[in-house]
Amino acid sequence: MPNYAFSKNRRLLKASEYKEVFDRNRLKVAHPKLLLLALPNNLSQSRLGLVIAKKNIPTAVGRNRVKRVVRETFRNFDFPLALDIVFLARKGTDQLSAKEMNLLLHQSWCRLQLRCESMGDSNA
Repeated sequence: MPNYAFSKNRRLLKASEYKEVFDRNRLKVAHPKLLLLALPNNLSQSRLGLVIAKKNIPTAVGRNRVKRVVRETFRNFDFPLALDIVFLARKGTDQLSAKEMNLLLHQSWCRLQLRCESMGDSNA
């Protein structure tokens, strides 16, 4: 049974870890409401970092809701490669209903997974 905990070893914690993903990202999934940047890591599991700007989501309630849903969908997803992923929320992400947000995130994780697999195929 998969472990769905979101402990510190599943998170990007340091500014240098975020900077590495921003500078060297090899995978990208873009949507008008979000952006995912990813970089393969040498660890046994994927890690997630969140960038939820006050400028894009003005209320704390909205920012916390987005973070909660992103973490939950990330925990339930299994990537073929261990990745460092940075999730960036764009304007209006907090305006999505729970159902729309879950669907959008699931589609985004699937797109990222497909890109991982195609990247793995090109390296083989």
